[in-house]
Amino acid sequence: MIKCALFDLDGTLVDTAEDLGRATEYVLKQFGVNPKWTMDDYRAFVGNGARLLLDRAFEHKLDDKMLDDALALFKEYYNVILLDNAYLYDGVKESLDMLKQQGVKLAVVTNKPHVCAVKMVEELFGNDYFDVVLGATESAPKKPDPYGANLVLERLGCKSSEALFFGDSDVDVYTAHNAHMQSVGCTWGFRSVECLKSALPTALIHSGNEISDIFFKLQKS
Repeated sequence: MIKCALFDLDGTLVDTAEDLGRATEYVLKQFGVNPKWTMDDYRAFVGNGARLLLDRAFEHKLDDKMLDDALALFKEYYNVILLDNAYLYDGVKESLDMLKQQGVKLAVVTNKPHVCAVKMVEELFGNDYFDVVLGATESAPKKPDPYGANLVLERLGCKSSEALFFGDSDVDVYTAHNAHMQSVGCTWGFRSVECLKSALPTALIHSGNEISDIFFKLQKS
């Protein structure tokens, strides 16, 4: 019996691409680099945490110390503009409301910095809407490592066989594989359908309205 739903944040529940791109461009300019990336590029860079986002934007030219400095700048600036352009994808809130009404436990597992993740979720969904919100910290492994997903399952009191992981990237699907969970690829986000398919999710959906439908379908299977 599936009774828990875990969600990625960026590109799955919330479109954050514009502000992530703005924050990255801010950091590039602070380092004297003229930004050359498109919004599609920034979408492709997202998924493995802010440090790797910056490493990709700088084309892997920064040493560890400079990348640490860039990350600190990014976090400071992004926290200011966090909600300037971020918005929920169509149908997401309605689907999640349906799950909550049926007693399904909901959680967010994201590679977004934890403080930013909590702030965004509380602003867009309200306080205590999710049973658990877990963002990235410097000391814990990031997705696709199963550490975060397993920790959330423990806090929810759910077994991996009782949960679904929803995400827009191959990183999320691989996280589900590594945590021995079923996964649902969300094609409206930052990765291509081909990228999602290559990771072999349990199912694919194409709009936020389908979240509750696929949950209940897989719950019965």
